[in-house]
Amino acid sequence: MTHSLQIEGFGVRLRPVRPEDAAFIVWARNLDHVKGRIGDSAPTVEAQTAWLKSYFEREGDYYFIIETPAKIPVGTYGVYNVKGTIAESGRWVIRPDVLAAIPSAILAFDLAFGALKISELRVSTVSTNRAVLSLNRKFGFRETHTDKGAQTIGGEPVDLVHFLLEAKDWPVIREKLMPFAQVAAMQVAEWEELQRTAPAPAQFTR
Repeated sequence: MTHSLQIEGFGVRLRPVRPEDAAFIVWARNLDHVKGRIGDSAPTVEAQTAWLKSYFEREGDYYFIIETPAKIPVGTYGVYNVKGTIAESGRWVIRPDVLAAIPSAILAFDLAFGALKISELRVSTVSTNRAVLSLNRKFGFRETHTDKGAQTIGGEPVDLVHFLLEAKDWPVIREKLMPFAQVAAMQVAEWEELQRTAPAPAQFTR
């Protein structure tokens, strides 16, 4: 099953993942600031392609590539384990040289609480991922509890901090984020222009 949901704004677009995105996903999830702070993932393009094949057959799972209007990929985001009006948010990876975090999260939450009609969005973050823990709180997520050693990453147990964001709280939080999103949109546009004029052909380089 393919998922056709797409949303755009604040200088970025969330569009459904495609099989040809496997190389970018592997590259992004192996960036230095990402390794050890999210769950283990497919180590090769071939393994990621196989994972995507199974993903396309699943219900209640929405995986997106975050890209600029010029279709330069800058990250990934997922809304998954949708059960009724409750879902999980995650698979959030942003390349470090572009300020697409706030814009991409706003779009993801707009989609979750809008088209997907989610009432509760839950997220679990590795306790050492301080940057995302901080962003969770900025986005209005309420911390609910911590599971000690709940997940294994790279062969080591890690604690997971659990958060909850309710649809009824999102409009007020969203309004507070607007100034940050507007500044980020301008910075993303500047970054995109640099990428389009840079001589280096590889889009995935740091």
